[in-house]
Amino acid sequence: MRTLGELNTAVWRDSPAEVDPHSSQTMPKARRVAVQHEVVITGIGVILPNCDEASVFWQHLKGGQSQLQIEPDPGDAIQCAIGRVRDFSAKKYLAQIPEKLWARCSKEQLFYLSSVVRACQDAGLSLPELSSEDVGLFDGTSRGSLELMCELMRADGKRPSLRDFNLGALPGQSVGIAASILGVRGPTYTYNGSCASGAIAIGNAFREIQSGRISVACGTGHDAALVAPLFQVYRDAGLMSVEAEDPARAIRPYSGSFANAFGEGAVTVVLESREHAEARGARVLAELVSYRYGNGGQHPTDIDFTGDRPAKLIQESLADAELGPEDVDFVIGHGNGVLASDISELNYMKRVFAERTREIPLISTKPVYGHTLGAASAINVAAGALMLHHAYVAPTIGVDRNRVVNGFNHQANEGTSRLLRSGVVVSYGAGGQNAAIIMQRAKR
Repeated sequence: MRTLGELNTAVWRDSPAEVDPHSSQTMPKARRVAVQHEVVITGIGVILPNCDEASVFWQHLKGGQSQLQIEPDPGDAIQCAIGRVRDFSAKKYLAQIPEKLWARCSKEQLFYLSSVVRACQDAGLSLPELSSEDVGLFDGTSRGSLELMCELMRADGKRPSLRDFNLGALPGQSVGIAASILGVRGPTYTYNGSCASGAIAIGNAFREIQSGRISVACGTGHDAALVAPLFQVYRDAGLMSVEAEDPARAIRPYSGSFANAFGEGAVTVVLESREHAEARGARVLAELVSYRYGNGGQHPTDIDFTGDRPAKLIQESLADAELGPEDVDFVIGHGNGVLASDISELNYMKRVFAERTREIPLISTKPVYGHTLGAASAINVAAGALMLHHAYVAPTIGVDRNRVVNGFNHQANEGTSRLLRSGVVVSYGAGGQNAAIIMQRAKR
């Protein structure tokens, strides 16, 4: 099997020797496309391992504090690192809502609803304000109701009810239930784009607000799928971390690793038109200025080592935002610690940023909470907003400095204060999913 360095050398050799005048730093800035309303992020709600407040979320990211724990996996009881939400009680978060409305919801639905409520609280929005045609819910999930389906299959001879299927196991019902509870009458969508699901949901919420169709949206990524089949199939494929002593070392992004560790949770960001946010005196964390999505169009599971498709999406997003590569101060990548993805990400960095590649941190948040599937890319959007707000680049923990490829900056193991103007969030997902979101520091 080829090493990280060997694979990169091969990819670099096959890459264009000169900068493409249509796709790099020389790319001319373009006028934004159909921008009617600026879109800002005003709130963050999290239900994650050892974390249910935006302030705690930021401390975990800023301090590089892994929340993974070693425990037997649900499949074969093999010791491994898992990012599990422990001691979760929906009553803590949903006290304003009559319990009879959510008591029979599944865990993943409660994760979702709780993160929405927490995000609104963080944004200073009361729940009655959501009861409007001007508000939308946009959810992204990779595995959806997988845990409940596994439970129904295990039920000893018990026949599932119609309700089990229509309200529990039917994909997309998290937003349907939340809309009925909160009185949301605007658009309510569920997106399934594998691990890019959260970013896709947030990106589409951005477009709806930007176009003026709605003024407020909750964009979410969530999953609660720590079930036996997930661990078994990934371990059989050699993609599960074998680290059984130090959970902080379970995911080693950009260091030639071949495996990751799973987590669960939900992350919601509140998006508003700038006019709506300013009218109510809301705190603005960051501005979301562009979103592009596209499939790789090559293979449903294999990663394109060249990074060509995500590079083009980043370039197109920057053009939409009237920005160039020289305006970007950080990139939050997929960063799952699997070699194929790592190589692809290093290559899109070279394609987009050329000589600036060594200056711009390409970081990963996955070592902190694990690979949370549909929630992962939403974590990255929330992290990007807080990095811009606090003028601080969070570290990528678990980086082996002796194994990273020269010429790249991963802000390894230690963060830094730095004036940040704009950043890019890049998301990958099985099925050829690629998404890019551009964010800017909020105007003061």
